[in-house]
Amino acid sequence: MIRVVLLLFSFLAFYLVQGQENKTEKIDALLQSFEKPNSPGLSIGIVQNGKIVYSKGIGLASIKNNISNNTKTIFSIASIAKQFTASCIWVLAQEKKLSLEDDIRKYLPEIANYGTPIKIKHLLNHTSGIRNYHAIMDLQGFDYDLEYYNNETVLQLATKQRGLNNKPGEKVLYSNTNYNLLTTIIERVSGKNLNEFATEKLFKPLQMNSSCFKVSNKQIIKNKAIEYQLSNGEYITNTSTQESYGAGSMASTVEDLAKWISVLNGINSEFKSLSNFLIQCEKLENREKAKYARGVMVDNYKGYQTISHSGYSWGGQAQLITLPEKNLGIIILTNLESINPTPISYQILDLFLNDTTIKKPIKVKKNKDLNKNLNEFIGQFKEINSDMKMEIFIENDTLKSKGSQAKKGVSLLSFEKNKFQRINNESVKYDFTKSKEQDLIIYFGGTPFYFKKTQFVKSENVKIDEFVGNYFSEELNTTYIFFKKDNKLYLTYKNHENIALSTVEIDEFGNNARTSYQFIRNGNNQIISMKLSSEGTVKDIRFIKQ
Repeated sequence: MIRVVLLLFSFLAFYLVQGQENKTEKIDALLQSFEKPNSPGLSIGIVQNGKIVYSKGIGLASIKNNISNNTKTIFSIASIAKQFTASCIWVLAQEKKLSLEDDIRKYLPEIANYGTPIKIKHLLNHTSGIRNYHAIMDLQGFDYDLEYYNNETVLQLATKQRGLNNKPGEKVLYSNTNYNLLTTIIERVSGKNLNEFATEKLFKPLQMNSSCFKVSNKQIIKNKAIEYQLSNGEYITNTSTQESYGAGSMASTVEDLAKWISVLNGINSEFKSLSNFLIQCEKLENREKAKYARGVMVDNYKGYQTISHSGYSWGGQAQLITLPEKNLGIIILTNLESINPTPISYQILDLFLNDTTIKKPIKVKKNKDLNKNLNEFIGQFKEINSDMKMEIFIENDTLKSKGSQAKKGVSLLSFEKNKFQRINNESVKYDFTKSKEQDLIIYFGGTPFYFKKTQFVKSENVKIDEFVGNYFSEELNTTYIFFKKDNKLYLTYKNHENIALSTVEIDEFGNNARTSYQFIRNGNNQIISMKLSSEGTVKDIRFIKQ
């Protein structure tokens, strides 16, 4: 009997080893295209049951010095930093030094009173309605290469807002400003800068010894990968003078973030309360739960809950995703901006979830059982506070989605009433549940983009001369010059010249980069002003025609 048990155990061990080797070979194959000579690349780690079961460094951390990437290489993790800023708020709440229900004006009295209080919890889950400072600075013509900014700059921009994108708590609109303001609150309450506080309360207890927030340009981070862009066949670098942090500007390694995954997955008993805090999803005004929690996105993929966040910055991208139920996590950090780690992470998840020994059944009903009348979903859609266009149509009895820049449509599969997902990417979901605010919400890994059904106008039916002129915004202290060339409308403003505009709706143009210019007429049908909206996170900045 003992011999039989030993034989069975040996067979099982052999099967598991073979299974892992097969996954390793497939993951290697997925990453092979990034292995190029004298090129930057990435570092990857896969964590299962608290241990790194796969890790690899690809490419160079420094091309000049021929230093390779590895799991100890320090990378900028961009917006993944938000969950650590949120964790610092958790620490202060645990210490009874603040409450999530506090009005932020208790700590930031400079912020205007909008009638309805903006609470700390609204900053955490991006429901504050406060505009994204990056978008505002772009609209001002800010030169990121030459001009300096820090968290005080962001605070001053926030104090100059005349209005909000939405009522606090109404809906999620991702805005980096929220996390820069949280950082200022942390520093004012604690009396320490964010890096000092996070190091004391998080990094040291978790032995994340290679992690830090970059709070000063004088701060030296050893063993850090240099960020690159590919331009005209050459890898170029950039030296930024900005000192804005909290929404980003954090550095870490695959090995450190592997320890953090144990927190997110709830298996670090000392920080179990923090895990519960981070994944807490607030109910919105419509009583639905937000998918953005507190510094992380909480969603579902193939029947499993996911906790994730991606990051994007000059010269690199990052992705962290976990499946707590499987004690599984994936970390991908890059130092080449063109490498998008998010789809890679889902391809790797598929390798683990497609194993029949662990796969969970997915309950997705067939199209014929749900949303029988596909015609009710078709039409032209435009992102709210943006010029991004989307067309929903039927082809071969299948509902499809096509963006204005796409060459062909993507097939959609229904999984609930009024809800669809991309047939080749379950993390992208379409919710056609109508409200007075929107007709469609598209979720990318939990981040919502809001759309209204519309009818686009044809350029040949528009009198371009009506819109020509100079328009000034007191809020941005910026003049926009609209002019006609080759029977098209163009725009010039500080550090931006000859931007070709396209027609969108009636009296509306767009720059084909998520910025909308909505012109306003008076009672005599004359153009007197313009409302500027951008990236879905800046609404109705007013310009007066001069």
